[in-house]
Amino acid sequence: MKTISILGLIAFVITSILATACSKETLDIQQAYTYKLTHLPIPEGIAEKGTIEIRCTLEKQGDYKDASFNIRFFQNEGNGWVFLEDTPLAIPNDLYPLDKDTFRLYYTANSTENHQFDVYIEDNFGQSEKVSFEFRTQADE
Repeated sequence: MKTISILGLIAFVITSILATACSKETLDIQQAYTYKLTHLPIPEGIAEKGTIEIRCTLEKQGDYKDASFNIRFFQNEGNGWVFLEDTPLAIPNDLYPLDKDTFRLYYTANSTENHQFDVYIEDNFGQSEKVSFEFRTQADE
């Protein structure tokens, strides 16, 4: 009889612990992962009408299938065009979809000034990553 009451007490305690440990009705699923934009080395100078290729990689700390990314740029100094692969990023600060983790940007100088522009990668969770690029104007050789 004592054994049955002790076993009943143990079963009650274990049930109580399990019931309180699982009090949340939903699971916490991480959706927003940190990321950064990296690129291969690039030249320091550019000639007027010259084009520089910038090979970029979006390095993500995790992978959530519903995460989406956009790219935008802002020209701070100089005058030029930015292309994402074959697509011109025609309007500064407009968002353009970024569908790949590895991609190429092309910058074509359209002035003899020095050039500086910022590229922003933004996800659908409100995170943003900024990378700045700067090129000195070189005389045509």
